[in-house]
Amino acid sequence: MTLFRLPILLISCLLTSLVGEVKFSTKSDYYTIGLKDIGTITASASAVFSSDGKNYRIGTRDLSLRGEVKTTEVVTPFGRATQTDKLYGKDGSPFQLTLRIKELNDFHAITIQGFLHNRSKHDLNLNSLEILDAMSGSGKVQLGDSSHWLITPLMQHNHAETLAVMNGGCNEVGLFVNTINKKSFLIGPAGPADAHCRVEVRDQKLKAYAQMDRVLVSPGETRRSEEILLIAEDTETNTDIWTRWVAITHKARNNKGPVYGWCSWYDRTTKIDEAHVMDVVDTIEKNPNTFGKGIVQIDDGYQIMDGIWNGNAKFPSGMARVARRVRQAGMIPGVWFAPLMINPEHPWKKANPDAIQSNAKGISSFMNPNPFHPAGANWINPSHPKSKKFLRQVIETARDNGYGYIKIDFNGIGNRYVDPKLTRLQAFRELYTLYRDAAGEDMYILSCLGQPTRGVIGYVDAARVGPDSHPAHFAHCLESVLRFQIYNRVWWNNDADVSYLDVKLPSRRVGHTPEGVDMWRTWHNTVALTGGTAMISEPVNKPDVQAVWRNYEIMRPASRENSRLLTLGKSDKNTIFGFAADRTWGDFAVYNLYNSDKNKSADITLDFGDAGLPAGTRCVVYDFWENKALGYATDSFTGKNIPKNGSQLLRFTPLTGDFPKLVGSNLHLSIGATEIEEMYTTSKSIKIMLSSAGAQTGDLFFHSTKAIEAGSSDNCSISSVQGLGDNLWKVSVKGRIWNSKQQVNLIIK
Repeated sequence: MTLFRLPILLISCLLTSLVGEVKFSTKSDYYTIGLKDIGTITASASAVFSSDGKNYRIGTRDLSLRGEVKTTEVVTPFGRATQTDKLYGKDGSPFQLTLRIKELNDFHAITIQGFLHNRSKHDLNLNSLEILDAMSGSGKVQLGDSSHWLITPLMQHNHAETLAVMNGGCNEVGLFVNTINKKSFLIGPAGPADAHCRVEVRDQKLKAYAQMDRVLVSPGETRRSEEILLIAEDTETNTDIWTRWVAITHKARNNKGPVYGWCSWYDRTTKIDEAHVMDVVDTIEKNPNTFGKGIVQIDDGYQIMDGIWNGNAKFPSGMARVARRVRQAGMIPGVWFAPLMINPEHPWKKANPDAIQSNAKGISSFMNPNPFHPAGANWINPSHPKSKKFLRQVIETARDNGYGYIKIDFNGIGNRYVDPKLTRLQAFRELYTLYRDAAGEDMYILSCLGQPTRGVIGYVDAARVGPDSHPAHFAHCLESVLRFQIYNRVWWNNDADVSYLDVKLPSRRVGHTPEGVDMWRTWHNTVALTGGTAMISEPVNKPDVQAVWRNYEIMRPASRENSRLLTLGKSDKNTIFGFAADRTWGDFAVYNLYNSDKNKSADITLDFGDAGLPAGTRCVVYDFWENKALGYATDSFTGKNIPKNGSQLLRFTPLTGDFPKLVGSNLHLSIGATEIEEMYTTSKSIKIMLSSAGAQTGDLFFHSTKAIEAGSSDNCSISSVQGLGDNLWKVSVKGRIWNSKQQVNLIIK
């Protein structure tokens, strides 16, 4: 019951899948892609550019083949493929286009790539390479009833829409799923990180192209598009193959795991000061069983001004001494900054006006004043040589001051770069290459993006995948965070932003959750289950927060298992989120059933086949927040009357064999996946090895046909063992000591 089953899926595809079939028309002006058991897409390819004062669109429909068609066998990140290159040109024209198509042997998938050759004596500016154009000319999309096809953007917040009504498209990638027969295909960029792409959808047709941003192509040069993947397997395979293909071509960093800790932003916003940070550090240092030893991250408000990222008068000891104190307490000091943001009165900005972002008329970009930045801000052009030196100093200063975690915000790079041959994607990746080089390999980098971008893959350890998680905006955040879970631990560690320890706390500067406890629990569950960053932003030293410290314990660190959204692509509702876990002591699954309806309660059904649970096997159903077993279920379970914005966080444990089974835990929101290190069962005993994750005090639930009694324990204690009837037992533990070997021993009578 593993979450990502690529090895198994690969074997299945080798046995059952047909290779993606591409047929060209007689004149080779169109090509038709056969999608297995789905339909066909007939498309052409073209390049759009300008040169010597004229606009051009050339392509397969108006050019003819030149030379022999080249067919070779090549290797892709997912097996061998047949590569076909066709060169198109026209007598008297100095511009040519190569269309390259790879048909994968082991998957029902192809890739498409275009190359524009400038054989003229003049520069040209390349707008786009429209290499899968089923909109123009005789292009067509034949997929049956268009109202059955739901299209989900996977790299932007826009809602899913059907092919029948969508009139826009998807930035970078679109997932197409037939909601009736569950057939699926995906179109998106696979590499080599040269340009952003778009999948345009309107009038029940589509076009996929590389956005080349008017890059300069000099005489004699060739410019390539991004390679676009079209894969038509099942929904999970489509997203798995695509995300991993991108991870390979973009050289994703996977050498650091997710982090947890405290962030100052929602606690104090720009009112943060050194005294409060030190109070938080003291509180965490004295209470490791609650907080562990994670990140202490200082957010906006410490700086002298935007662009001078040193401590202001509120940080009299200086940022280096603050970092030193955090490290002395056993934690990792973190700091926020926005390297591209600069105060209009900054001396460097005044001395280097040509290094500031500007529009085509030369007017400098400007952010209007706001309560957090009353002076407003200009934006640095990251491609300018002087900017590169300045930005490098920003990162190096944080590193030299002892910070091991940096949060980079406000990543707008503009659209005018010193090097005219850079696309927007290349300029962004060049910036993050600088950031990583300046930070060094050991620095943990979080990029605050709001939605995914390929621009940071390979350079960051974590990325924000949703909007700011203000307590009143959870519903909006969930729409992004759940959909973008496919990137977690593949491109980076997902950062959902912070969670909070209660619906409303008087000492918290930022407001409350107006939808109440149901919405708060839904968000708290989600942050923990993503398996990414697990941060809070509360004044943890205050008595009202101390009263709910346990709500941090149950989410720290985030789930060891990587969750997935079961309804991704199949519904416009993000309703079922979780994982199936393999353990030597017994497999199980944990899913959060989320009612995203803002007006009424709803029933939500989990199909055990979709959830990775065995067919025909009775499972114990445990509810985390109710802290009890709800009963038994086979093949499916329906959560009844789940309140609006609310959730049921459930564990499903198959009852196989005649030995005792762990069936529930309220020590951690992953319900046994993170706080249980190992478990050994004999005919007379159960030995549970606990990790440092989770709450100090809580309950473990077992199914056993024989009585269970308390035995010995290490670095924790057993407070009671209670028979609940129906072969269920509750074992209560307390006094768990963080960062120690904890063990609970039970006796089977």
